[in-house]
Amino acid sequence: MSILNFQNEFISSSSHVNNEDDSRASAVWAAIQENVKSNLSELKFNTWFKPIKAKSFENNTLLISVPSQDYYDMIISRFGDIVSKALVSILGNDGKLIYQIENTHIHHTDTITVNQNNFEQSTGSSAPLQQKLGFNDYGNMTEPIHQPYNSTSGLSYKPMCLLNPEYTFDNFVKGKSNEFATAAALSISNRPGAQYNPLMIYGGVGLGKTHLIQAIGNHLKNTIPECKVMYISGPEFTTSFVQSIRSNKVHEFERHYKSLDILIVDDIQFLEGKESTQDSFFQIFNSLYQLRKQIVLSCDKPPHQLEGLEERLITRFQWGLTVDIQPPDLETRIAILNKKCEAEKVSVTYDVLEFIALNIKDNIRSLEGCLKSIIFDAEMSRMQIDLDIAKRSVVKFGVLKNRKQNLDISTIIAVVSKFFNIDEALLRLKTKRQEIVTARHAAMYLAKELTNCSLQTIGAHFGGRNHATVIHAVKCIEEGIINDKSFAEKIQQLKENLLTS
Repeated sequence: MSILNFQNEFISSSSHVNNEDDSRASAVWAAIQENVKSNLSELKFNTWFKPIKAKSFENNTLLISVPSQDYYDMIISRFGDIVSKALVSILGNDGKLIYQIENTHIHHTDTITVNQNNFEQSTGSSAPLQQKLGFNDYGNMTEPIHQPYNSTSGLSYKPMCLLNPEYTFDNFVKGKSNEFATAAALSISNRPGAQYNPLMIYGGVGLGKTHLIQAIGNHLKNTIPECKVMYISGPEFTTSFVQSIRSNKVHEFERHYKSLDILIVDDIQFLEGKESTQDSFFQIFNSLYQLRKQIVLSCDKPPHQLEGLEERLITRFQWGLTVDIQPPDLETRIAILNKKCEAEKVSVTYDVLEFIALNIKDNIRSLEGCLKSIIFDAEMSRMQIDLDIAKRSVVKFGVLKNRKQNLDISTIIAVVSKFFNIDEALLRLKTKRQEIVTARHAAMYLAKELTNCSLQTIGAHFGGRNHATVIHAVKCIEEGIINDKSFAEKIQQLKENLLTS
């Protein structure tokens, strides 16, 4: 086959290209992203491609915006071929991708050569894909894309499913903390509208509520393709309702939602205090319930604790089944991390996973975020993931800040003494032996950094020294950190030992 050439033009944000929001561009870029995603780990995709925004799409040319010159250079050097293949696959041979750097006046043009033998090109022209994206032969939108409700679409509007296909029951980790919620979700996935209607799942932030309720929708879409499923968040529902008021199309807005088979609303608590929105949702709820259509809701608290929500809605939320999701236990947290490692295609030893799980207990979002940080740090430093990298990343991630409240000066003295191989009692004596002075200064510095004790209290633990002595000790350590890399590493190691012990 012949060599395919196309240009990646690089222009500044002051260009003549129209920067107005273009839903066609978003749809095309989403398709390209899906293609790119199949060739990258989730971490790399989320790091480098998720932040990129589509700006416009015209004459088979897509304009996207990248944050900086370095960002662009990294995309081209590391992922240029993958992007090129995706572009050709989605837009065909004449497709063009224009990179726009934000807040610069740099003009740049790059040409990338792609060997067609190295990848499979999409069959036929780009027209079939454009039709799937909602374009007609003239490149114009035939219906809204990625819009929960379009106030200008009229009665011909078709409900759109905004589900994330990655949220499934298969990759949802089950444990004691979510077993009842999982069982209820599976039950209504097999028999929607029959037993638990509505289903209300509540719990704190980052515990997996969104994953579980979207898994219901994805299961039904896969098993009953013709099923009209709608997933929307509370804020998005409110915004759509306000738009319908402004365009005088409230009736059509409600008619759209009443036509659904499954309505899934995430974070229903955002309807608190919004009387008109609540009234509209009340009408929709009643209609769907009477038709035995399944309603699924999530919330950050049980229904009876919702303030600013009408009693008639709270009562209806309690008609079906209300279940909670608790923070995961240790075994479940380790299982979640294992599942994430499989998805990222990385190998992490059990002791590292256990360390993360032991230190992050609040929610799954923090757990997965910390693991991503560790993987990223290891990748950037070109090192294997081990316990030392995990400790550094966990401390840097900030999830151990609450340990500060539990540390006392006696513990710090014990850890520092062991680290420097010095008897604890020596740190309290008035000796000028350099190794003891350094250890004492380090202990005072760490006491100031890692506890809420006053300087006077800290000094009292070191043979009754005054606050001026503590200030001097802290300054000595700070200067040592600045001037001596090896010394700085020792202090950092001590800090990590204290925070992770």
